[in-house]
Amino acid sequence: MSNSRSFSRRDFLKISALAAGAAATTRGLSFARPSYAQGTTEISVTLPGRDLEVKYQTAIVDAFNAKMQADGKSVRAKLAPGPATDNDYRTKINLDAASGTLADVVSLQAAQYEDTVAAGYLTDLTPMLTAAKVWDKFVPVIQQQLTVDGKVYALSDASTFTLFYRKDLLSESGIPDTQPNTWDDFFGLCDKIATKTKATPAGLPAARPWGGGTWEEGFRHVWLGFAKSEEIYDPTAKKWVVKSPGLLKALKVYETLAKNKWLTVESLLSPNPWEPIKYQGFPKKTVAVVTGGDWQWEFDWGSKGATPIEGVLEKVGRWQFPSEVSKPFAFTSTGRLLGVFSKSPNTQAAFDFINWAFSPEGSCKALEAYFGGPSARTDYADSCPFYNTAIAGKMAEAGKALSTGRFLKAGTGQSKIADGIALATENIITGAKTAEAAMDDFAKQMGDQLGDTAVKSM
Repeated sequence: MSNSRSFSRRDFLKISALAAGAAATTRGLSFARPSYAQGTTEISVTLPGRDLEVKYQTAIVDAFNAKMQADGKSVRAKLAPGPATDNDYRTKINLDAASGTLADVVSLQAAQYEDTVAAGYLTDLTPMLTAAKVWDKFVPVIQQQLTVDGKVYALSDASTFTLFYRKDLLSESGIPDTQPNTWDDFFGLCDKIATKTKATPAGLPAARPWGGGTWEEGFRHVWLGFAKSEEIYDPTAKKWVVKSPGLLKALKVYETLAKNKWLTVESLLSPNPWEPIKYQGFPKKTVAVVTGGDWQWEFDWGSKGATPIEGVLEKVGRWQFPSEVSKPFAFTSTGRLLGVFSKSPNTQAAFDFINWAFSPEGSCKALEAYFGGPSARTDYADSCPFYNTAIAGKMAEAGKALSTGRFLKAGTGQSKIADGIALATENIITGAKTAEAAMDDFAKQMGDQLGDTAVKSM
């Protein structure tokens, strides 16, 4: 794809200008600009303005600044939170990068990573990682996902994605909570839940209102249950598969759930669908099963979360994703990615902050403010005792499982694939199109947007 860089730049610039107002939205949070001594190098750090994420990153920034002062270094970091919602935040990042005003350090979703690299907006960190001798401390599964054409442009923690279910609801209704091995098994569970309880069986992310979460928290895992990773993205040919038997089967999962009224369709079409599904329905046991990552133990339902579930560790269980092509699996992914803006005048200082943010020394204390996922570093548990015991050891357990999960090695165009899947699933769950018609439309749309040389059918 020799034109991928120019295409991505033009594509970023086409983003709707509605983000101009959203860029300042941080859910009511306000930040005083720190005052530094003359000659101090200040690096800005932007991330979604979600309360717990900001508290976590604030603890890291404060510790970093204290470390710099103690070491006699004239470098300080400051937070510059963006919008809280995925779509608004992504739009702000794209616009800021295109205009050259992006923060020195930027937090990215996984689906944004390759496209942001292709657009030339991230700094190659490989030489600095080599000099710092830290790259070999990251687990191979995360190294593979962060490496683009032999170079690394961000560091990340990790996350495992699964199905979360209300263990207590099933127990009270006499429904066995046996791991569903296939999606047909899952449909059988949905039928029992719909028959024996008043809950909607599944809150599987779908449609456009969920933003990047439709792809990152739901669809890619369903698709992997019917296909090998190279049947989604072919890394050798650098082509996305936009039409295949596996893709059709994945789309039919949504069709089956919606037609049988096993899916939270109305909530999925609401402005912030995670709120009625994960913050209301799941805590109230009116939604039985949702998808998501390790952060939900604390960010969504923990004592400091959006809607705490008392006794969450006893009342909530996890299933791996059903699969037709393998054993049931947990999906292993990067967590939050931190990269350095390619036009930053403070590249080394920004890298030093990122390196600090993922180190045990830099972030162990911050976990007490918010624990969003396991570390991708193999030495983390040895250097941070809190890591091993917090949340009843759930995060440490997830960290040990990173190497056994499945993952998707993707390429440029992933954000467009995510947008296309969001539209396809929306058309399916509303009944506007069959799964077959939605796949045909998706294939045409991706051919138009990514170019015929970047897609293929199987």
